[in-house]
Parts: sequence; structure tokens; C-alpha cells
Amino acid sequence: MTKKITQRISIILGSKKFFAAFIILFAVQALWMAINVQYPMAFDESYHFGIIQIYSHQWSPFISTLSEHYTSGYGDLTRYDSYLYHYLMSFPLRLIALFTDAQVVQIILLRLINIAIFITGLFMFRRLFRQVHISDRLTNFALLALTLIPTVPFLAATINYDNLVFLMVAVVTSLAITCSNAITKHRRLPATSFLLLLTLGSLATLVKYAFAPVIAAIMIYLLVLVIRTPSKAGLWLSLVGSFKSLDRGLQVGLVVAVLLGGGLFVERYGVNLVQYHSLAPDCSDVQELPSCLQYGPWGRNYQLATNVKANNPPLDPPIAKFPQVWTGDMLYRLYFAIDRNFKEYPPLLIPVLVAGVVGLSGIVLSLVYWRSILATDRHLLLFMAIAGLYLLSLLYDNFSEYLQYHTLVAVNGRYAIVILPLVLVWLGLAYRRFFTTIFKVQTKVAVPLASALLILLLLQGGGVADFLVNSQTSDYWDNQTVVDINLGLQKVATPFVLGR
Repeated sequence: MTKKITQRISIILGSKKFFAAFIILFAVQALWMAINVQYPMAFDESYHFGIIQIYSHQWSPFISTLSEHYTSGYGDLTRYDSYLYHYLMSFPLRLIALFTDAQVVQIILLRLINIAIFITGLFMFRRLFRQVHISDRLTNFALLALTLIPTVPFLAATINYDNLVFLMVAVVTSLAITCSNAITKHRRLPATSFLLLLTLGSLATLVKYAFAPVIAAIMIYLLVLVIRTPSKAGLWLSLVGSFKSLDRGLQVGLVVAVLLGGGLFVERYGVNLVQYHSLAPDCSDVQELPSCLQYGPWGRNYQLATNVKANNPPLDPPIAKFPQVWTGDMLYRLYFAIDRNFKEYPPLLIPVLVAGVVGLSGIVLSLVYWRSILATDRHLLLFMAIAGLYLLSLLYDNFSEYLQYHTLVAVNGRYAIVILPLVLVWLGLAYRRFFTTIFKVQTKVAVPLASALLILLLLQGGGVADFLVNSQTSDYWDNQTVVDINLGLQKVATPFVLGR
């Protein structure tokens, strides 16, 4: 009886219908937030929408002069390194503005576009995992676990550049895997995939500067593969031959794409480096102090730095506790809820407890079974290179600011969402190896049962549940029908959420 149940669970977990079901569940949750939650949502939505509005009034991606009417509160935009998302999103806004000047409609439609971008990212991660021979069961489980993290549907429903970064991580990593397989299996380098990798990698760093560790990890990984290839000259000749074999139209398109991506990259980062000696110059290096102070995060940091200079307060928390507090804050801010006034609601007990225990145990198991994990596909090492370098970069930024301002600043779990699918798959493989070691022939029974149990636990307060059960009238659009419907949903949902 148990064997039949576990077989059925295993079949369901690996099915296309299961994938479609949780994608629909996720889409419904994100759509609910996009349509009902009042602007601005807490994850910097007013900042991103404001810059999109600025770009919607010009055709060029470059802002050469600041207009006080449009740029108050956004810091420097003339040498801003993460502008491409805002520029691209300005085109849908231009189109929407032809039909309506109602800001509520514009915001909701832009939110829907962001949801579509994020869901496309989920499909691209699914494709990526198939490239490295991850089973459909583990793929579905990892992506479902991701979508049940409370901040994930919240982010997807927000006008925010991290949604495009999420998609770009999947696409660029997929191209890197294609190149890696070609190098290791066929001793060749495919022109289309490699040139697209260079182009999209360059453009992705202009979507958000934090993408730099991702493309750096990929290029280092490919370089190591090239160095270990016996015939390096043959590898580069294969690249040339592959390019020559393409249709003329595709050749021209790839050259134009590389020149465009490279040109925009050099214009922003190259010029910044030459002119300001920094890839991402500080606002005060480019603009006057009063203008920079109007930008909230910069003004906050300026006040903290001024306080440190004047009073030299002790480090808070003490430096010995930094790793513990940083890790706890990252987890907390993945599973908490937050309203438009930045009031925080603690994570619901069951999902955050499960995430903490399973996550930390999984990291230990990954260190123990890393060789077995790589036996699935050697290029899974690239996943950890990307996730590791990205998280180290995030930790470095937070620790540097901690030392500078004597307190924790901008520690947000949502910044890790873009690489979490890679981490979740790695952890899943570690647990599978652990179950194989412990249960041996009973692994096919233990794994489906454990997966089903985890899903049930994560559903207890996962997704939008935390926000819904804690929401207030002011969280929704100023429309009595909208408020009444959502407060009614709250009353229905609250009794079913344990640990409230």
C-alpha cells in the first residue's frame, strides 16, 4: 500500500501537470497582489516606476542632464549603472499611456509584465535543469519551494528590476552550459551560444550591477575549461568555423548584438572607470550633495556616516555576531511580510522553521556529498560557482557597509532570490544522496514521502498567506469593493494558517 502511494506521489511530482498546477497557483497569487495591493509596494516600487517614467519622455537610454522635475529623489541617473530595465520598461509604459493616463492602470499593467517576466524565468530555469540532467521531480519540487517563499510572489508582482535579473540568470547560465558541454564533449565552441552569452551577459550587468558576479563566475568557469582543453587552437578555430557556417543574416545579427552589448557596457562601466575611477561611482562623485541627499538610501547612509564620524558608536551587532545576525536577517527577510509603509510582519512559524532547518542541514550535506552531486553532471559545479560568488559579493557589500556605518544596512533576503533555484537544486541532490545512504533500497519510498511532507509544511503560510492574514485596509487600493473582498478573503484564510 505504502509503495503504491509513494509511486503515485513520485509520478505526480514529476509530471507536467504538477508543474503547470503550481505555476498557475503562483500566477494567481502574484496577480492577486498586482491587482489589489496599493502603490507603492515596499520593494522600491516607487523608485523603479519613477525612473521608468523619466525614460518614457525620451528615446535615448542615456540621461545627460538632470531635470529637477523628474529626477528629485532618484540620486544620480547620468552615470547610473543599472538603467537598462527602466529604459526597456519605458516602452510598454509609452504604449499604455497612449490609451490611458490613469496611473493606477499603468502601474497594474506594468506589474503584470513583471509577473510575466518572472514566470518566464521559471520556465527557463526548468529548461536549464534539464540541460544538466536534473529529474523533473526535483526540478518541480525546487521551483515549487521557491514560489512558496513569501517574498517571491511579492517581488514578482512589484515593478522591480530583480524580476528581469531572475530571468537573465536562467538564460545566461543556460547559454554557459551549452558552451561548457560543447567544450568538454566535442572540443568546440558554438558561435551562436557564445556570442549570445557575451551579449546578454554584458546587457544583464546594465540591468543590475549585482549581476557582475554571475557573469564573472561563468567566464572564469569557461576559461578553466578552455585551459584544460588539449587543443586550444582547435577550439578557437571551431568558433570561427561555427560562425562562418551560419546564415548571413544571423551573422550580421550576432555581430550587431555583440557590438551593441559591448558598446553599452563600455559606455557605462568603461567611462565610469576612466572618469570616476569606479565602475559604480558614488552619487556625490557626480552630483551635488543636496541632490544626493534627496535619494533615500544615499541620505540614510550619509547620516550614518556622519554619526560614525562624530560619535564613533560601537559596532551593532558586535563583530563576532555578524555572521549569525546576517544569516538570520537574510532568512527573516525572505519569509517576512511588509506593507507599503514598511511595517514588517514576522515570518509565520512553520515555513521559516522548515526553511531554516532544511536549508542549514542541506548546506552541511552538500559539503559532505559534493562529489556525488557532481557525478550527476560535472557542470553543476557552475551552479555553485555562480551562487557562491554572488552570495560572497552580497556578503562583502553588507560587511563593508557594516564596518563603515557601524550597523547593518540593506540586508535583504530578496536579493538572493535570483540564484536560489540553483541552490535549491544542489540541496535537493544532497538530500537525495543522504536518503540513498540512510535508507538504501527504501529510498524510492522515503524521498517521495519526505517531499510531500515538506510541501505540506511549506504551504502552511507560504506564498502570499503571511501578507494576506496580516494585511490592513490601507494596504489595498482606495476602493471599498476591493477592500471588502480582500478583508473577506483574510477572514476565510486566517483559520487555515497555523502558527498565526
